[in-house]
Amino acid sequence: MTRTERLASFEELTKLPGIKRASVFADELANTARLKFDHPLAGRPWHIDGVTDVPGFYHLSVAVPIGLDYYQSRMDYARFELVLFETEFERIQ
Repeated sequence: MTRTERLASFEELTKLPGIKRASVFADELANTARLKFDHPLAGRPWHIDGVTDVPGFYHLSVAVPIGLDYYQSRMDYARFELVLFETEFERIQ
């Protein structure tokens, strides 16, 4: 099997539902979102970590600085995570 044939078979494989190339998947993971409902951290951009096993639901996370660490040398962050349906947030670029 030549290189061209392997690439053609890979392209056919990526046309199946649920199978994506790494570049497409990375673009989806690089997205950020804004929450559409009232939440203390709704004003911050949330990172879309990926999809769940249930269609339409996504893992979102945000890191919030909470102050200096014990040694006063760097900021500590609290990480918050949510699982939301796609209508509860909007993607921002």
